[in-house]
Amino acid sequence: MAYVYVPGVERFLRTLNEAGVPTAVVTSSNQEKMQNVYRVHPEFKGYFDRILTAEAFTRSKPCPDCYLLGAEVFGLPVESCVVFEDSFNGLKAGRSAGMKVVGLATTNTAEQIRDYCDEVIPDFRAFSVEKMRSLLA
Repeated sequence: MAYVYVPGVERFLRTLNEAGVPTAVVTSSNQEKMQNVYRVHPEFKGYFDRILTAEAFTRSKPCPDCYLLGAEVFGLPVESCVVFEDSFNGLKAGRSAGMKVVGLATTNTAEQIRDYCDEVIPDFRAFSVEKMRSLLA
């Protein structure tokens, strides 16, 4: 697989890092699958404070466990967390966790995912830390 980044995500992640916003990947993929990502993108791990894979939780998306663990790892209340997701199960998991959810219209259309999230974006080019913070206000 090519593992192509969503446009603008690298800039957005750097901005989050510079602003001191903790970040995590919360994935239903296991460590073995993630090794493929790391081979294609050796810089990937450096974009995040934590990477939580399927081995870290027992129930997968759409159960909220993975996102609740993400909040717990950082000692944050769920109301302070924003989930970025493109899959229906991920959107449902973020919503069930009580977090703000930004849907990425990359795999599914904006119309298909709109009811599952607080905001829909096509990519990260026009999304900012300020916009993310406004979701939490």
